[in-house]
Amino acid sequence: MRAGPACEPIPADSSMTDSSGYRMYVFRSGRRDVPGQRLVAELADDLGALAAPAGADRRRGVVLRALIRAGEVESILADAGAGSASLLAGLTDDLAAMLVGGDDAGALAISDGPTSDHERSDVWPRTARRLTTPAALASIDIPATVPSSPPEGFSFYALHPLDFARLAERLASPPAPVRVVGIRSIGTTLSAVTAAALRRQGIRAGRITVRPSGHPYDRRVELGARELRWVQDGIAEGAQFWVADEGPGFSGSSFLSTGDALAGAGVPRGNIVFLGSRAADPDALVAPDGARRWRSFRAERVECGTQLPGDAGEFIGAGAWRHRCYDDESGWPPSWTSMERLKCLSRDGSRILKFEGMGRYGSECLERARGVAQAGFGPEPRDEGQGFLSYPWLPGRPLQAGDLSAAVLERLADYCAFRASAFPVPSPVTDELIAMARSNFSTEMGIELPWELHLEMARPVLVDGKMDPHEWLGSPSGELFKVDASGHGDDHFLPGPTDIAWDLAGAILEWRMAPDARRAFLERYRRRSGDDAERRLPAYLMAYALLRLGVAAMAAASLPDEGEARRLLAARHRYRAFLIDGLGPAAPPGALG
Repeated sequence: MRAGPACEPIPADSSMTDSSGYRMYVFRSGRRDVPGQRLVAELADDLGALAAPAGADRRRGVVLRALIRAGEVESILADAGAGSASLLAGLTDDLAAMLVGGDDAGALAISDGPTSDHERSDVWPRTARRLTTPAALASIDIPATVPSSPPEGFSFYALHPLDFARLAERLASPPAPVRVVGIRSIGTTLSAVTAAALRRQGIRAGRITVRPSGHPYDRRVELGARELRWVQDGIAEGAQFWVADEGPGFSGSSFLSTGDALAGAGVPRGNIVFLGSRAADPDALVAPDGARRWRSFRAERVECGTQLPGDAGEFIGAGAWRHRCYDDESGWPPSWTSMERLKCLSRDGSRILKFEGMGRYGSECLERARGVAQAGFGPEPRDEGQGFLSYPWLPGRPLQAGDLSAAVLERLADYCAFRASAFPVPSPVTDELIAMARSNFSTEMGIELPWELHLEMARPVLVDGKMDPHEWLGSPSGELFKVDASGHGDDHFLPGPTDIAWDLAGAILEWRMAPDARRAFLERYRRRSGDDAERRLPAYLMAYALLRLGVAAMAAASLPDEGEARRLLAARHRYRAFLIDGLGPAAPPGALG
């Protein structure tokens, strides 16, 4: 979150157009295979925690965590076609009602779910006791191994489930009934919260979930016989149909495919409302005929980032932190401002409050931040609840590439050695990184990547992913601290978990190390870690440069601020120059499979 050196001016280059930025490959799927019964056991633990005495703030946090996990399990079961998906849907509904009602466990309204076993009037505590018994857990026929990924809005974008409750309350217009369609995965939880908020307003509301499939820019939704009956029942009672999901993204195709499926089933387009987390520019959507299709529906957006810790003061997200770190804009590093985590200062200015993620993802970030602090590389975190951690605002300044010295090289090497031992992971596959490298190279250079890229996995870890100079703070006493060190190694951007050579490559490129500095850096790392990374490093340097080039290009294309776009395009040019001048026409040693 800190800042660094000014960027060089970018020369005119016909190959570096804004439109090519949208074709860059920068986001990862984030899916990983996890044991299904482990997710169920973790959900049972969350429900059990609700039975323990706790203050109101902690109890709300437990309800929130349980709700997010219940929505995750419900979505997995629905994708698998498991019969127990309706049982989990009922639990998700009950937890949503608790959250919306301020932890009120009183009688809940009957839901209008698509099946009779989804329509329940029992109170939540009875449901919780039933689900936490061994017999009830055994009835959940979840597959042995299931694909799981963090819900992006809850993990990265400070989207709170209550944001959708507030939107539902604003749009509520009794006595018209509402049928809510959640787009899996995160739309599962969002649909439950939306329906719960409507019921509290006295509106009859039920929900189902759907899973769009197909190309990311041209999704399709197929409604089964049960869903079609549910839709027809809603049409007969004159219901509105609300579609709940985060986004829309660049294409809008998940929303559009769901809206088209409802319209194809007979719902008047005027009765279909998209509830999302951002306002779309219809003309910029890349889905086929996206602008016309989007304008045929009504769209509403939530106000994200409203659920802040009580001590929140000045907003310093979206690049605003640079005003406090630099005398003028000439020293600002580039930033994809719309993708920055939500950040603000505490009211007394002594701490940074940063959104690091809710649910399981946020808990993992907290543990990593504590590990970095305990090793002496970063500030000590404090859990502020609702997905926020806080860190002390340290005196000092963000570093620049020109600050590179023998002491800095040692600190960088020691930090990489620490991460190599502290955050190991099972060896991930490299297919997605290689696909990214090929795609971004051909998009940027206009030719296919002329080499077979081989990314060796000798030390797979949760990398830092942000080794830039401005991510290091130099204190008045001469100490160097790594900031923003917990979330980026496992967020929605590539690379995800990979070899520690990714961070080594990042340090070499971002600090612009000369050959002698690079040798000293790698030798220090080798002595500290026992890992000689020299042979596998060239391939990672190429992959790193191609990813960061793609991020800079896509960010510049998506941001309206001309000054920010210039900084980003300058960064893009620097990575491009490295690929051309540093690697040359021959295949890099060690990069061949």
